[in-house]
Amino acid sequence: MINKLYIATDSTESFRFIIVDSTDLVQSVRNIHNTSATASAALGRLSTMAAIMSHELKNESHNITLNLQGNGQGGMLISTVNGRGEVKSYVSHPEVDLPTKSNKKLDVGSFVGNEGLLTVIKDFKLKEPYIGQTSLVSGEIAEDFSNYFYQSDQRPTVVALGVLVDTDLSIKSAGGLFIQALPGFDESLIDKLESDINKFPPISSLFVAHDDPFDILNQYFSDFDLKLLGKKEVQYLCDCNRDRVERSLISLGKQTLTELIEEDGKAELVCDFCNKKYNFSKEELIELRDNL
Repeated sequence: MINKLYIATDSTESFRFIIVDSTDLVQSVRNIHNTSATASAALGRLSTMAAIMSHELKNESHNITLNLQGNGQGGMLISTVNGRGEVKSYVSHPEVDLPTKSNKKLDVGSFVGNEGLLTVIKDFKLKEPYIGQTSLVSGEIAEDFSNYFYQSDQRPTVVALGVLVDTDLSIKSAGGLFIQALPGFDESLIDKLESDINKFPPISSLFVAHDDPFDILNQYFSDFDLKLLGKKEVQYLCDCNRDRVERSLISLGKQTLTELIEEDGKAELVCDFCNKKYNFSKEELIELRDNL
């Protein structure tokens, strides 16, 4: 299923507004990784953030990878998006679930951890990728990215991410909101923006009815006379293929391939992002080795 991301600005072009209903995308995360409720919320938020950041990609072959390595029980979380708006994600421990917090919300902060690193890798197919890194603030993910953008861009930034998990573990709704001041922004509008943001309900609740995301923006930020700059389709789609897996096997080297041939007589590789299995017979392994 395909979700749509909307990009807008206000009449003074002081702020960039991005909103996405990522319910179907996060449901795909849940289906593929068989995530617990807490894992769905955590990986769903990160996947939604990746979808939002796809607006930076002007070329289909460019990609951005988001990596959370905290001290929580969920282990490492990764989400990658390409210029086509295709997101793929991974979590070390999708089965880990945690008790809800006192406010009945899923404890994403403990799943991720509040100590560790948030790493953003932007690959624009130049000589070297851009790598930005900040310390985790809370592990709640939205706060961690707000801090990342403040540190990297030195501009006021609002990030809101939410995933509502139903009692049967399906995804009832999910979405994200990103607002960032643009260069030369009108500082007198900050108070008005903060006032509107304070009226905003929990982000995931906005998409239960699956209303048009741009209509939601206009409803809550009506004073800003928003104009739509563009729309982008986003979906969960892994780009793995047999050729790429073959190259991974070849990269192991002749000695390791020989050991696989002699000890196992076959190989099975499973994609971390979509769980697709790739099987190689003894004869295929010998051919790969002998071509080295």
